[in-house]
Amino acid sequence: MPSVFGVRSGRPHPHQLERTYGGFMKMRFSPTILFLLLGLVLAAPAVGQDIKTLTEKGIEECNAGKFDQALGTFTQALKQKPDSDLYVLRGKTYTAKNQYAQALQDFDQALKLNPANGQAYFGRAMVYVYQENFDQALENLEKAKNHGVKDEDFFKYVKKLSEGRRKK
Repeated sequence: MPSVFGVRSGRPHPHQLERTYGGFMKMRFSPTILFLLLGLVLAAPAVGQDIKTLTEKGIEECNAGKFDQALGTFTQALKQKPDSDLYVLRGKTYTAKNQYAQALQDFDQALKLNPANGQAYFGRAMVYVYQENFDQALENLEKAKNHGVKDEDFFKYVKKLSEGRRKK
């Protein structure tokens, strides 16, 4: 039975094949396939708009407390384009769900893509505070400050928690 693409049983028609060295067969692209590929290439600039839309949608979902949906939305955007800031947003979403291991993985990935991302250090600090690992939290807060994040009140709070922990 022929398919829409004129292929029977999953095999190409003989006129779509050519012999190559070693006796292997290689498929040639038909004009239809080339036209479809060209359409994909021309549509590539629209992907950036999709990422912006997905990012905004994910933020709205987070703000509405729809964390599972937000995770899916951020993951979809990351599949289109791995981005440091998107990893931070997804990491913050994992943090909100108390999924700290996944959050740390995303913050680490954000830092691999952009070692100067202060928000990734800040996100890691938040996770370490929740895990009561105040020394790590302070270390990451210091790095966050060095990369432009300003939250002196939180820094003082974590420092006080850390000092209180040491006195015990």
